[in-house]
Amino acid sequence: MNNFFFAALKVFHQLKISYTIGAESLVGLVEGDLYKYTHNLRLYLFPTSRLRLALLAFKLLRLGIIFKPKFNQGRLYYKLRYKPSPLKKETTFISITPLEPAQAGFVAFLGGHDTFFPGLDLNENLLQKIEENTYNLQAPNNHNEFVEKYRTELMSGFYKKHEVQFDTESEKKAVKFMHENVEVMNKAGIDFWIEGGTLLGALRDQKLIPWDHDLDFGMKYKSEAQMKQLIRKLRRHFYVSVRSFPKTSKIWHLGNYRVLKIFPRKNWFFKEDLCLDLFVYYEGTLPGKDEKVYKYVVWDRNAYHRKEFFDTIDTLKFYGGQVPVPATAEKFIEVKYGQDWRTPIKEWNVALDDGSIYKED
Repeated sequence: MNNFFFAALKVFHQLKISYTIGAESLVGLVEGDLYKYTHNLRLYLFPTSRLRLALLAFKLLRLGIIFKPKFNQGRLYYKLRYKPSPLKKETTFISITPLEPAQAGFVAFLGGHDTFFPGLDLNENLLQKIEENTYNLQAPNNHNEFVEKYRTELMSGFYKKHEVQFDTESEKKAVKFMHENVEVMNKAGIDFWIEGGTLLGALRDQKLIPWDHDLDFGMKYKSEAQMKQLIRKLRRHFYVSVRSFPKTSKIWHLGNYRVLKIFPRKNWFFKEDLCLDLFVYYEGTLPGKDEKVYKYVVWDRNAYHRKEFFDTIDTLKFYGGQVPVPATAEKFIEVKYGQDWRTPIKEWNVALDDGSIYKED
């Protein structure tokens, strides 16, 4: 287990604050790998006093761990992240969902909606200890049966409902934002393309998918200088957040840039909710193979596409403008979404369903 995770949970035990491993972390733990679905750690927090939470925040701060209240669609949760200095922070984190008391059980806000766990299945006084790398983690009693019964609810974060969806008004904003980014990236002279749900909508529906929540672009990495120049140019127009690779041996560390998250500016210093993910692809080979591919990382998953998709970039007319797409775009989409990509599916998640995810032989 991550040393910072271990240190944080030790403080929980010292203060007698009850928690359980939850969400995809619990599913992974039962399936034999705590980090099977995420390299972060997901916890559910049983009700406790404000004083205990204040003591928790204080003790964690002394260890360099920031205990930060946050909100998702107006609902409170907590994020714990190790920061060895003001300018550095751990890429992994602990996400804590409070359990709210309800009649004969608890309610947790998961995947954009409330989920009820009866007290017979989730009980603070009947938690089970599971050993993970010589450390005991708390899990629901009969955790195997619990995961079997509630697997859909535990994994709902992968299929969560987003506040931003492309209705008539937000579609107009997203289209304008998309074309603005295309213009900036074209002027920057980079090799890029639309992909993911954005490309799927363009090919299948000739429009953005109504239940999608963001825009997806990909680009070839060429050099550090290229990336710095691109980020500078994007920041003249948009709010840009640079995301790096998780510090774990299981995830490829391909360079300094995993994805650029680009947002429209709000009052110059702030950002809108609408997001464009620009995934950075690195040329390389798969372990034990000679074939050249383009590798990237998405949702804590190693992924790749065949090099031939990006040897040439085509264009497609989309909402009155030309947007770049991978060569043989339909074959590219078939790899990602399967042969039945023309059939709309509302519940789809890249970490679980994407055909480009690398699977070891």
